[in-house]
Amino acid sequence: MPPNDAFALKNSGLNAFLFAEVGTEQSGSRLTVLSVLARLGNDPWAQAAAWDKMRNAAKIEALTRAISQMPLCPCDLADARATAARLITLLPSVTGGEPRITRRAGTKFDVPEWVPRAAFGILLGVAIIAGTIATAPPTPAPTVLSASAAQPVAQGR
Repeated sequence: MPPNDAFALKNSGLNAFLFAEVGTEQSGSRLTVLSVLARLGNDPWAQAAAWDKMRNAAKIEALTRAISQMPLCPCDLADARATAARLITLLPSVTGGEPRITRRAGTKFDVPEWVPRAAFGILLGVAIIAGTIATAPPTPAPTVLSASAAQPVAQGR
């Protein structure tokens, strides 16, 4: 059986829901579902996956309670239920989104676009250096003068 990546960030299918904006805090910062769940001490992906398995009415109620505990602007707090109803439509089971298990054994690993270029550049650089070293003229061996050759010999006087 393939591993379940439901909690893998890239493959979870929950990102649209978790990164959706809930409202504006009283400080002016934008708050996401992920922030709400983390502030309540929950693992955002685990909580979203649990909500995804619930009935829509229960999802809306649970998310409304979570939103109501945040320091949001009064207008956003008043709209907590409508916001929750809008946000649960972003969960995969409601939208018919991606399946939970997106990676299967034997699937191709996605390599970032820059990796092959970087590898080619490194190999090209190594090849140029190796070619330069291989074609360089040999350096002459240093000559060592003997002690007798270093001093002139006096011819008979």
